[in-house]
Amino acid sequence: MTTDDRPVTLRVPQARPGGYGRLAGGLALIAAAAAMAALEVSAVGVDEQIACGAIALALLCTGLLPLMSAAAGYPGLGLAAWRIGPWSLVWGALAFGLATLSWLGPQNGIAAEILPESILRALWMMAMAMVVLATGYCAGAGRLVARRARRATGALITRRFTGDIRGPAVPWVLFGVGGIAQLGFAALTGRLGFVGDAAAAVSTASGYAQYLAVAGDCVPLAVAAAAVRAYRTRLPSARVTLAVLFAGAIAAGAIAGGKESFVVAVLAVVIPRATARRRIPTGAVAAAVAFFLLVVIPFNLAYRASARGEVTMSVGQAVAAAPAIAGQVLATDVSPSLLPKSAGYLAERIRTIDSPAIIAQRTPGQIPYSSPVQLLTSPLVDLIPRILWPGKPILAVGYQVSQQYFQLPAQVYTSSDITPEGDLYRHGGTVSLLAGMFLLGCGIRILDEVADLRRGGHGAFLIILVFPDIVQAGSDCATLLAGLPGMVLLWLAVVTTSFARRPAPAVMAGGPAPARPPLARTRS
Repeated sequence: MTTDDRPVTLRVPQARPGGYGRLAGGLALIAAAAAMAALEVSAVGVDEQIACGAIALALLCTGLLPLMSAAAGYPGLGLAAWRIGPWSLVWGALAFGLATLSWLGPQNGIAAEILPESILRALWMMAMAMVVLATGYCAGAGRLVARRARRATGALITRRFTGDIRGPAVPWVLFGVGGIAQLGFAALTGRLGFVGDAAAAVSTASGYAQYLAVAGDCVPLAVAAAAVRAYRTRLPSARVTLAVLFAGAIAAGAIAGGKESFVVAVLAVVIPRATARRRIPTGAVAAAVAFFLLVVIPFNLAYRASARGEVTMSVGQAVAAAPAIAGQVLATDVSPSLLPKSAGYLAERIRTIDSPAIIAQRTPGQIPYSSPVQLLTSPLVDLIPRILWPGKPILAVGYQVSQQYFQLPAQVYTSSDITPEGDLYRHGGTVSLLAGMFLLGCGIRILDEVADLRRGGHGAFLIILVFPDIVQAGSDCATLLAGLPGMVLLWLAVVTTSFARRPAPAVMAGGPAPARPPLARTRS
């Protein structure tokens, strides 16, 4: 008998700590969701039905979270590692579940077009969509592709670059590139985010605007680079750089009239910190939420009302008026009593059940299904550069949906959230919805493996770019898919120019080191 000199030990697979507890907790939450769904069916009033259905959907998404994480092999829920899949379930519990409670009572504006029965139907649609999304995320085929993508990313990024920023000038250069791109976009199009000529967004387009918009994302990436350097070096100068660039990113987003830019700037600080500490800084997140409710929302409401009041301001006029509006808000509007009002407004703003509800209400009865083939062709058409195709149709699906489903006049320049779920349903009904959500789950798993933060901080830059579009998921499928290649290319460019290269392995003077001899075997 031939044996090794080393003793043979039998390894027994061990369950991850807390794994059974996570599974039990997830199943318990799903059982509670089923109980709430039963109450919804038996409830008499429509408000009670909507309330039970919204809570049931929130419980379902929360219960799927530990099951997904356990099936994917994560040591925790995947939230501290900023996995997009788990965070998508958290957002589903909030935006499609709990935020739907704000629909109770009379509705004004375009929400009044939606029937309560359509809200209930949309809640069931979203329940199926979240289950299928989680199934696709954990599917074997998606995991196989994800492993290959992880190996390719390791060879391209992780093995070539360290986790250190090249030097103190890198964050400033990135911020300068992003700021110049945003100014160039404003000069070229006459608009900057919410402010400026809104009609230009749906009537004219330039071949360079798309590239400037992508380059403008260097602003939050500059904050992320400053955060990585501050956390790794702990130098006072690095912390000052982080504070200045973080404030600059918030100011730039406020001038553009958006609230999402504040969230992205916070993510650019929080995600690198979570990568370094292996936990979410709950204190910093709580402070950011309080600042968002007390300052950002009141300023945004006042700023937008001024920018598009009786007379629409130009970008220059809006920028000039911003400091006075901010001073007025800080002097008169900031108080703890504002928290409930801001929280209610936020719940209405993040509520995304309206889109799948109105689409299911009017499709196919009033508006026929669109061809499912468009789900494949539209992203490819959108990827064609406008420089090569000057007459390419303008991508304004949200504006078109506002007219088609909410009967808004063409002179009202507003873009309605569509959501991938609503877009899939209007392209073929339930079959397209379930098939598309399964593939979306597979794709999110691939992104999570590519940006795995356990292998280094490089993936944090990709998460910062794709987190708003995929997790918040307010756009249609074509816009979502067409935007991913530009984000990935920007991520690769920033990583390769911002992080220090690993030193080449030392080679002995006499050539490569000789191979180690195999272990000797003995016969007994």
